[in-house]
Amino acid sequence: MKKLTTFALLFALATGMAWAQNEKYTRAMSDGINALMAIDRSKPDPKALQEIGNRFERIAAAEPKEWLPKYYAAYTNALLGLTGATLTEKDQYLDKANALLKEAETIAGKPNDELEVLKAYHAQIHLAADPMNRWQTDGEKFQGFLQSAKSLNADNPRIYYLEASSAFFTPDEYGGGKKVAKPMLEKAQQKFAAFKPATTIHPDWGKMETEWMLSQTN
Repeated sequence: MKKLTTFALLFALATGMAWAQNEKYTRAMSDGINALMAIDRSKPDPKALQEIGNRFERIAAAEPKEWLPKYYAAYTNALLGLTGATLTEKDQYLDKANALLKEAETIAGKPNDELEVLKAYHAQIHLAADPMNRWQTDGEKFQGFLQSAKSLNADNPRIYYLEASSAFFTPDEYGGGKKVAKPMLEKAQQKFAAFKPATTIHPDWGKMETEWMLSQTN
């Protein structure tokens, strides 16, 4: 009986410690995500983004079995790829984002639609940094990653947001434009309305950007 009581106490202690650690991780991630989502997308502050990216990397170092901190660090560096003053600077951020994505994939251990979507977003930003020289290779990667994401989870709204944004920012004479993008944006909006992330710290970005682009088509 004494051994059973001791075991029960140890089990309760271990469970309590694990819960507290999980709570600390979730709180740290939520704080980082809230800071990231508060960034002005029209004119992101590179310094603030860098600080947020560093925060996610610190969480990743403390929680090496979790893929989400690496995911958000990669996402933050992809956004930094939009802010670089030169192509070299943009590519430095994008190279880091790509390395973090690969690390997140290794931790996840199996195909993941959110990682495929982020790889597509990375390809899109990489293309935008030097469109004349990258449109063909990055364009193919972009489409390939989105198709892969669809095969894993066709209800992920970020797939349709990225497809729509690609059309939205492509000139009319090249087959894009607001008129082409509008039905795609409406589909993305419907997907966002039905979407529920797996947890409060799983990816849930793109809705605001979708609604802004859709407002520009009316």
